[in-house]
Amino acid sequence: MKSISKFFTLFWIIYFPVCIAFAFVVDFDLSDEILTMLLLLYAIIKHRYLVHDKKRAAEIKTYIVIMVFYLLYSLVIQVTTLRGVILDFMQQLRPYAVFYLTWMLAPEFTRKQKKWIKLVVLASFFGYLLAFMFKPGLVTPYGGGESAALGQIALCSAMVYYLFSRQTKQNRNIAIFIMLLGLFSGKSKYFGECVAFIALVVFVKSKIKFTSVKTLVKFALLTSVVLFFTWTKFNIYYVEGFDEDAEERARPATYATGMKIMFHDYIPFGSGLGSFGTAAAAKEYSPLYFKYRLNDIWGLDPRNPMFLADAFYPTLAEYGIVGLLLFLIFWKRRLWESNKIPDLASYRMALMAILALALESTADSSYLSGKGMGYFMILAVCLNSGKRLPNKMMQG
Repeated sequence: MKSISKFFTLFWIIYFPVCIAFAFVVDFDLSDEILTMLLLLYAIIKHRYLVHDKKRAAEIKTYIVIMVFYLLYSLVIQVTTLRGVILDFMQQLRPYAVFYLTWMLAPEFTRKQKKWIKLVVLASFFGYLLAFMFKPGLVTPYGGGESAALGQIALCSAMVYYLFSRQTKQNRNIAIFIMLLGLFSGKSKYFGECVAFIALVVFVKSKIKFTSVKTLVKFALLTSVVLFFTWTKFNIYYVEGFDEDAEERARPATYATGMKIMFHDYIPFGSGLGSFGTAAAAKEYSPLYFKYRLNDIWGLDPRNPMFLADAFYPTLAEYGIVGLLLFLIFWKRRLWESNKIPDLASYRMALMAILALALESTADSSYLSGKGMGYFMILAVCLNSGKRLPNKMMQG
């Protein structure tokens, strides 16, 4: 459908500069929600042209049932306020709504549309990079130093450029160059993403066999390289950080408390929506922060809540052991589907999108924010590669 690809072209042209590159400049909290609602409304209008696949439809229906259950469960156990539950419910829906809607609409971009998307994405990236280097106060909340946003913008730009360009050595090298520029962000986790991107586009020549010993050895070597260059930050947060007298205790404390909530105190469904690690839990200042004495830790106290929503993985405590298993099933399905992608470029970027979300989630809440929407959309586009066929569509 030409109208579907036109809609997504316009969607990307608005989304990338507003929700990623210049989100700090725009400073409009509802931009992500508005775009998600527009995508939902458009999908309803075009419902007759959604990809017709019983397994996809069944998964989406199951997801809706699960989220309704967790909404009711959260309201019943009343760990936090009604407002906190509703705010978190809306935020938790966003990444999956964006993924499922893009997955079912299955846009296929023309060469001209790809060109326009790349132009906007690259202009936004270089505009942000120049501002960050020469006048960082315009684009970053702290006015200089490090910028997690720069790394996220660089990665998303490199992925879009690589995916929407002819598969030539020159275009591959340009995508790698964009990734390397992202190292100016100064973020350790971005180094890992950079290594993963280069490994995928340079060394992956066929589908990866995840059960292969050779693959596991290569993965271990890559992980060792990343840890070697990022050990200082990794050690501060995830080794020494768990000591009670450590200076950087906020993030490790949320991980440790999240595990206690999930595996000990709130079995099997967790503490409920809006109760821990999310933006809603920070806004309402969930009672759990007092219960687990996190209010005494710098960066987690009500007066300085800057690290309350600082990583995604601790938020899984809201869903408990059952939610963790469902989360793992969701991503196992995406990996399995990635192996069915016919073209290598889409396969590589599908894996990169999954890796990006996995790495970002260790020390960032992008998974649930507007920045994460890009990875989910790219993943859906890649999984749809070769899927938009006449016999796969519902005719109206």
